[in-house]
Amino acid sequence: MLPNYYICTSCNEKLFLPFREAYYYLGSDAMGQLIRNDDLFAIPVRPAWCKTCSSLCIAEDIASLRDFENAYGAVRNGKAVEYPLETEYMDQELAISEIQSYLRWRMSRQQKPRALCCGSHDFLYTDVEQPLFKHAGCDFGCMEPRVFLGSYCGHGPGISSPADIRIYNAEGELKGKLTWRKREENAWDTEILTYPVQPEE
Repeated sequence: MLPNYYICTSCNEKLFLPFREAYYYLGSDAMGQLIRNDDLFAIPVRPAWCKTCSSLCIAEDIASLRDFENAYGAVRNGKAVEYPLETEYMDQELAISEIQSYLRWRMSRQQKPRALCCGSHDFLYTDVEQPLFKHAGCDFGCMEPRVFLGSYCGHGPGISSPADIRIYNAEGELKGKLTWRKREENAWDTEILTYPVQPEE
C-alpha cells in the first residue's frame, strides 16, 4: 500500500507523492482519441525517490517472469493473488484473463522499471529495508511513511472532474492521460501528455 505521505522525524516537513496511480495502455488507438477501458491495466507501483527529478514519486514494480507465471497458475487453480493485481474479489474467469494479459505483457517487456515522474531508470525504492530515507537539508531528520485508511463515497475519477490519470505504453513510457470517463461506452477520453522538460545542468 502506498503511503499517504512521508514526514521528517526532525522538522516535520511532509513530502507527498505527485500522483498515486497510473495505467499501461495496451491498445492501438492514438492518444487524444477515445480508448477502451479493457485496454488499460493498472501499473503495479511502489514509492521511490527519483534521482533525476530529486523528488518523491511512484515507480514501476516489475517482478520476475517466474512471479507472473506463478500468479497465473494460482488464479487458474482458483486461488487469489495480490500481485500483479488483487484478485480476491474478482470473478475467476476475469481474474484469469487479466493475469494472463499481465503475463503476456511481462514476457514482452524489454526495459527495466522506470520512475513514472520522468521515465528515468535512476531511482531508489523507499519502502525497502535500507538506511533510513534521509531528509536532504535537515541535519537529523529521516523521512518516515504515514498511511491512513479511509473511505470515499463520491463519484469515481473522470465523472464530475477530469481524472488526469497518466497512461504509459508497455515499456513504461508516458503517452497521455485519461480525462473524462464514458461509462456507457466503457471507455475514456484521453489527451496527449509528455514528460516535464528537465533543466539543463
